[in-house]
Amino acid sequence: MWQLYSKLRNTWNRAAIATIVAGCLAFTVTASAAPKPAASAAPSDTYDIVVLGDSLAAGYELGFTESSVPYGFAEHVYEQALFQGLRAEYNNYGIIGLRSEGLSKWLDAAAKGQAVKGADIQAGLIDPRAAALFGKTTQLAQDLKDAELVLITIGGNDFLWMLNDLGVETGFHQLSADKQDLLKSQLDTLLEGFEKQLKASLGTIQKLQPNAEIVIANQYLPIYIQFRDQKTYFVPESTAKFLTDGQTRLLERLQSVVNEFTKQGLSVKIADASSAIEKDALKFTSIRATDEKGNPKPDIHPTVYGYTALGQAFTEPLWGAYKTVKPRKSGVPISIVVGGKEVVTDYAPVIKKGRTFLSLRDVTDALGAELKWNAATSTATITLEDRTVAITVGADKITINGKSVPLNAEPAYLQQFSGEKKTYVPLAALSDGLGFQVVYRETLKTAFINR
Repeated sequence: MWQLYSKLRNTWNRAAIATIVAGCLAFTVTASAAPKPAASAAPSDTYDIVVLGDSLAAGYELGFTESSVPYGFAEHVYEQALFQGLRAEYNNYGIIGLRSEGLSKWLDAAAKGQAVKGADIQAGLIDPRAAALFGKTTQLAQDLKDAELVLITIGGNDFLWMLNDLGVETGFHQLSADKQDLLKSQLDTLLEGFEKQLKASLGTIQKLQPNAEIVIANQYLPIYIQFRDQKTYFVPESTAKFLTDGQTRLLERLQSVVNEFTKQGLSVKIADASSAIEKDALKFTSIRATDEKGNPKPDIHPTVYGYTALGQAFTEPLWGAYKTVKPRKSGVPISIVVGGKEVVTDYAPVIKKGRTFLSLRDVTDALGAELKWNAATSTATITLEDRTVAITVGADKITINGKSVPLNAEPAYLQQFSGEKKTYVPLAALSDGLGFQVVYRETLKTAFINR
């Protein structure tokens, strides 16, 4: 997936600095309708998230290889949806190097049901996955129609051509007054174009998913760090001033877009990505990265810590506080969250051959299910609304609404504790049998169970 990233390192570095020129735009547009009513295992009842945009949407961070698994802000938002008790799923359409015009064209083609190729959207894309993603344009349209949440990062690549003017080839240099005036004029043109394309993209999303709440993140600009109240610039002061002034002008245009869509009846909010990243640019980006010889190779893409910070910034306007599980005691392998509430128990979960087992009573209490125990057959019957599951200690099958099906786990068993025994059951099998979604997130070592 990330095969060409290391080969295109120099391109990434230029793209990174270009994003700095753009105010390191981290526009993340979140379109959200009210969650659909939950029902047992119906795909249409999922809380669907669609991710669109550029390298930030793709979750790129410096050093990724083909075997790396993205864990960007989109994945954090997805996990936070699970924490909210939502039966969430997501599809990521982020494309490396995508510009705002390319995104606008792609969304327009999707809305019109048109098949497209990379050249139809944007020439020269470096992402090896681009052709495959553009081949899913019809599916993109359907995913957007089904979406409760749409995440977008776009804009930094719009400003690549300004790199030479800022001295990327020869090293950043002081800007004369005349040069600053020229660049500001050029930047105005770029900002007008970006604003136009952003409006077009939001307008298309609005048509495909009209009941949208929009959350747009402002830009972050890690061109300096804060150290004992002193700003240490990585670029000359005149260049830094040009970039920070540009950041302010970009925010003004963002606010203008927000105001326009608010007047159209949408609930539009701004997430503060700027504060999230700029409070610790050295930790949250790779701005001071170097090559093997120690030469500077700055990259503004977030680190794993930066994506966590962005995830928190995007979560706040959606659901308020960013949720985490409680610290696990020694010997406790995972956490369990059911319907947005963490299961806290004296009887720790157990992992057997990759499957999670939990005390039967803890499971049924967390799920809100009725439990009946047949001591003669060592069988538990669990009922929730129109679902009934029967599971027997030692049996390799489970009964769901009277139908016997293979148990895709080790059988239920008796776990010995001091002075008592507890029936431990395979969590996923029981939850799925009752119509719940079960998602295990290795990043959090947490199993989420939602209706």
